[in-house]
This record gives sequence, C-alpha cells and structure tokens, in this order.
Amino acid sequence: MACMIRRILLTALAGAILLLAADPTGTWTGDQPGPGGNTYSITFKLKADGGKLTGTMGGDQFEQPIQNGEIHGDDISFTVHLDFGDGIDLKYTGKVAEDKIDFKVQRSGDDNAQPFVAKKTK
Repeated sequence: MACMIRRILLTALAGAILLLAADPTGTWTGDQPGPGGNTYSITFKLKADGGKLTGTMGGDQFEQPIQNGEIHGDDISFTVHLDFGDGIDLKYTGKVAEDKIDFKVQRSGDDNAQPFVAKKTK
C-alpha cells in the first residue's frame, strides 16, 4: 500500500513539474555567434508536443526544419542541417524561460559551444 501511494505521489509530482515547465512554443529571435566573431540574426519558430519539439530555424535568406527536437522540463535540444558550402550541422541546447531561451550552439567539427539568447516575439 505504501509503495502504491509513493508511486501516485511521484506521478503527480512529475505531472506538476511538466505543467510548471516553460513552454518553448512560439517565435524567438536572437543574434547567433558565427565564425570570426560575426553574429547573425536568427529566428526560431518552435512547437512543443509533449516531449517532442518541432519547428524551423531561419535567417535573412533561408529557413530550415529542426531535427531531433526534444524537451525535458525547461531544457530543449535539436539539430539543424545547413547546406552552405559542404554542409554544416548545428546542435542547439537551451534553457527555456517565460520570455527568453538561453541557447548554446555547437557546429559540427567544433568542440566549443557558443552561448546566445533568443527573446520571445509572439
């Protein structure tokens, strides 16, 4: 009986944590760091569906779908493949708050993740 009560309480707690987690659904913009110290204005259009994250990432001249999008509480992660040059994969991890996402982006072949902030626009 005590074991069943414990399971019920843990399930309720897990549900409460999901309800309190910030929702990444919406449009977010920020200045993403690039090679040589340049920054690029970037827009994310994200949609949460349970633990799955879908959407797009775009700039002035392109829009690409995100891939492998996941949500774990306030933490999100996804990848984007860009066909520039020989192609490049970008891995994004982020911490979602009500009006911003604290991102880190890591380019394929680079061990360093660059931080930046995206603000919610819609």
